[in-house]
Amino acid sequence: MIVRKNISIDQCYIDKLQPFLEKNNGNLSAAIRDAIEISSRVVEGKKAVDAEKYVNSVPQNTEIRNKLIETDEFILVHRTMFEWFFKKTSGLLMDESTIYELINPYKFRKVPEIINYLNTLNEKLGWKIKVSAEYRGEPEPESFTLTFSNGNPSFREHLVHGVALYLVKQMKLDVQGLYSRSNVTKLYLKRFKYLDYEKVPEGFEGQFGSMDSTFREIRKKPDFWKNLIHLYRQHNYQRISIQKSIFEDLVSGRVPDVADIARDFEFLAGKPPDALTLSEHIMIFKELYLTGNMGSDIEVSTEKGREYIKLIHEYYDEKVCEYVTQYYSNMLRALFYPFTVTSSPNMILFDFRKGPDSCAETKPDFVDPGSLIP
Repeated sequence: MIVRKNISIDQCYIDKLQPFLEKNNGNLSAAIRDAIEISSRVVEGKKAVDAEKYVNSVPQNTEIRNKLIETDEFILVHRTMFEWFFKKTSGLLMDESTIYELINPYKFRKVPEIINYLNTLNEKLGWKIKVSAEYRGEPEPESFTLTFSNGNPSFREHLVHGVALYLVKQMKLDVQGLYSRSNVTKLYLKRFKYLDYEKVPEGFEGQFGSMDSTFREIRKKPDFWKNLIHLYRQHNYQRISIQKSIFEDLVSGRVPDVADIARDFEFLAGKPPDALTLSEHIMIFKELYLTGNMGSDIEVSTEKGREYIKLIHEYYDEKVCEYVTQYYSNMLRALFYPFTVTSSPNMILFDFRKGPDSCAETKPDFVDPGSLIP
């Protein structure tokens, strides 16, 4: 069947068809048929060449893997077991020496070299992960993005972690962000100068080591933490965690001094109180309140001009309620932001909102500290 179509061709394409026109005595239809026939053969030939390259590479990569297994550099691990290992170590930082076994720091110093090596390595490992980079500037770009696509998500996460650690240590970078989906992971890095090379920068630790410091502490005193966790679980978390100095003040009938609380707050926050905004103070206070477990719940607002803290507790003894009110009033007074405080059964409200009735701090009525102890 002949299909006739009206087509428009620019002169540049007519010029490219000139050899076929001369061959067919100026017959345009015949010239186009010849061009299509030759193009079809080229496409089929390229597919055959690509397929041949793939077929040839499979036994080559298999042979490489077999040799690495024979030399004990690689071992065979069941896929399910490997996935379990990655999931259970999530949040723990990889050792620096481990990544150097994978990527030699003396051989790969530039981004293109690292990308080429990673793609070659993935072929050998059989992880089917493709790595690419977007960056500007050489030899040390200020920021760039690495894209890890395809492959198993757990394997990909582990590779991203290792590559990020290598770049942090060897190229003085930090992790600016991490974007993960089922089939792609993007790692955003930026230039970062830090003095303590024994540590890793905050961006990297936040993305890959969220549980690392916790597990380090558990390893230091495993019996202590096992017993403590057991006690909290047995008592359904109905336990209070306070400093020894505060406990001493409590049993002796004193309320901790504002200056002492300010020092403790600065130690925990890592900054002096006047270096933080009111919203930052409120969020740190919330974390301390929930961690100490002195109350049951907390409600806060950090909206500008509408800041407040509402403490929920389960104490019914009037003297205990007064002590809790005094204690947290002193803690907030150490932050140097004016507030008013009101209390009702099981609730204490610290109001920082600026209005006609709360433009200055209103101190609560303090009770005699000695009356707190029978």
